[in-house]
Amino acid sequence: MQPVPELKLGAGIDDGRDRLDVVVPSWLLSIVSHIVLFFVMAVILRGCSSSGTVGPKVGDGTFREIGLHVPREVAEQPADQNAANPNEALTRDDGTPQLEKSIVGDDKSIADLLSVPTNSALLVLGPGRVASLTSPADAKELIKSSGRRPTGGEETSGLGQTTFFDIAAKGNRFVYVLDRSGSMYDHGAIRVAKEELVVSLAALEQTQQFQVLFYNQGLLELTGTGDRPSMQWATDINRTLARQFISSVQPDGGTDHMPALKKALRYQPEHLFFLTDADQPILSARELHEIKTSNNGRTQIHCVEFGKGPEISADNFLKKLARENGGTYRYRDVTRFGRR
Repeated sequence: MQPVPELKLGAGIDDGRDRLDVVVPSWLLSIVSHIVLFFVMAVILRGCSSSGTVGPKVGDGTFREIGLHVPREVAEQPADQNAANPNEALTRDDGTPQLEKSIVGDDKSIADLLSVPTNSALLVLGPGRVASLTSPADAKELIKSSGRRPTGGEETSGLGQTTFFDIAAKGNRFVYVLDRSGSMYDHGAIRVAKEELVVSLAALEQTQQFQVLFYNQGLLELTGTGDRPSMQWATDINRTLARQFISSVQPDGGTDHMPALKKALRYQPEHLFFLTDADQPILSARELHEIKTSNNGRTQIHCVEFGKGPEISADNFLKKLARENGGTYRYRDVTRFGRR
């Protein structure tokens, strides 16, 4: 290692004697010089800071404020609105995530897209609430599954009532028999009949049963979810299938009342609604007696007549049919349907 250089300072008196040399190490000189330099810089910086030339100090008004943009409606919302439950804003009333609701939109629009069992020949009018496709063994089983209980001490009756062209009926089993002959095209009679039928079915309880028959010279019956026509429980899905069936029916051909009435009575309903616009062919006295005898008071037969012009006071076979079977008669002027 090389020896540290040394600075020699000469000091003495030229009096002819030898000079006295003082030796100062270089590292000590370096430390002293840096201390002096640091002191000078500190003085300079302090002077600049006091004059305000270095920059703004903390709290100086020259700072620019920054922040996050908050929408106006959020800013105006009370601060304690969700204080009780911080997660409440992220959930719907039924507990499902709010994000799901924002994606799928209105529940009703989703329900309209749900498919139901369809017949390719029928028009789907829209599903109801989810319901069982199988018929219960009896009304008590359906009551047990749905949680509904009869009132007034009744076992399976008194569960509600329905109306058909202002004829009120209360019971458990209903059959509708509607004329679909070609004359039902006139004045939109078939449209009015279908609308009234759908409204009547909508009033039924799930513990009630129904069947729908359209007739001309032949017979169309509601099959529901089975292979054969039968009484249907008034569940939402069965009423949906009934609306499909009703929508598919179109008027055509002539009229034959008797086969349709006989078939309807075989279902042994408590109420039978019979609608026709045909004054010909009429039911003979023998046929009226046959219906009354076979019915034996089990079914109330209500008759709705579609006619043209004001009602005629004279007795006819429809009035007799209703009267002899404990039912009600109503008349509707089809020429007034176009004004609805």
